[in-house]
Amino acid sequence: MDLRIFDVEHGQCSHIVTSTNRHILIDAGHNSSTNWRPSTYLPRRGISHIDKLIISNFDEDHASDLHNLVETVSIGTLMKNPSVSPHNLRQLKEIGGIGRGIDALADLMARYTASVSSNIDYGDFKIRSFWNRYPAEFEDENNLSLVSIIESHGIRICFPGDMEVAGWERLLARESFRAAMGEVDILVASHHGRRNGCSERLFDETGLSPYFAVISGREYASQDTVRWYRHRCRGFELNGERRHVLTTRRDDRVRIQTSPQGAVVDVF
Repeated sequence: MDLRIFDVEHGQCSHIVTSTNRHILIDAGHNSSTNWRPSTYLPRRGISHIDKLIISNFDEDHASDLHNLVETVSIGTLMKNPSVSPHNLRQLKEIGGIGRGIDALADLMARYTASVSSNIDYGDFKIRSFWNRYPAEFEDENNLSLVSIIESHGIRICFPGDMEVAGWERLLARESFRAAMGEVDILVASHHGRRNGCSERLFDETGLSPYFAVISGREYASQDTVRWYRHRCRGFELNGERRHVLTTRRDDRVRIQTSPQGAVVDVF
């Protein structure tokens, strides 16, 4: 598996290529400063089809280029919190207003109503997802984030969207969630490293001890939360330096490649 986490300022966009050359995109944020966009990046690499699009959060920074993306590539399947319907999404965005990306997501959700196909060969790639239910458990976008744990060759990476402490603690009531989080090797920090995504109980009650955390964001990741994650990660060697936290604001793009021999991490 080849995973790239891009610098999209305080949003999120990651591209996965599996060992069978299947393409998965996690979120569709863009960088307004550099004008990097998945809608131009993918076609430039000769990619015209995304087998799976995963939307981890219903805020605009996770979908800000989606209205362009759907015009340049085809999308096989859509994954998001299944308890939220297109109508629910538009209701959630009524007060703050709906951006072009989330508007495109609502339209996409209305069209993608079939069950996810299981006959695609993703090779070494697996995914498990967890979510809180709307409206029974939460009615805010962040705590309705889709927590996805991807796995390749025994390496497990968690993408939690913008899950906040209350949402983490609700999920901790589920034994399957606790067991899955305890096996995570690399954690993408929730809510771009904001403090309200830092759950003490998540680490204490699952035994979560990742090698490192990745903060995808520029504006909101503070030194306080970098230290918070650093103290909870085992660390690894990168370019002669012991690292516990990688950030897209310092390291730009983060690349993680897995094989039967393990994982190789680089920044570029």
